[in-house]
Amino acid sequence: MPLEEKHDKLLDQYMLSELMSYALHKELGTMDKRNDMMLKVWKKMLPSLMGIALKVMKTIAPGNTFKKIVNGFVSFGQVTIPLSNIESTWVSDREAVIRFKNCPFLVRGKELAKKAGLDIDPKEICKNDSKIMPKCLKSLE
Repeated sequence: MPLEEKHDKLLDQYMLSELMSYALHKELGTMDKRNDMMLKVWKKMLPSLMGIALKVMKTIAPGNTFKKIVNGFVSFGQVTIPLSNIESTWVSDREAVIRFKNCPFLVRGKELAKKAGLDIDPKEICKNDSKIMPKCLKSLE
């Protein structure tokens, strides 16, 4: 199997698990708990992913730390979205705007949700998760 086909199948599996998780929480009425858990996990994992350097950088150069975190987020985003579809704009050394153009998650996710019989639109997930990430990054200040 060609590498690109393997990537596509793996991406579909990842996206389907995200869609199923969201659909289940929506159906059970536990979206607040899902969001709290996501925030808790990301707050805990982000510093460990960046190591002890995060604590030092926050103390010495908080603006630079934020830039590194945003750049890391953009880099991580390339797992599911091509870099050419990611646009980041620096408002200041403590504020950035990241836009995703032609997001494959929205296109493929919609197809996968329909095929799997899930009654959700991937736009719902994006809207919901876009509320969580600023809280996560704010906790690193």
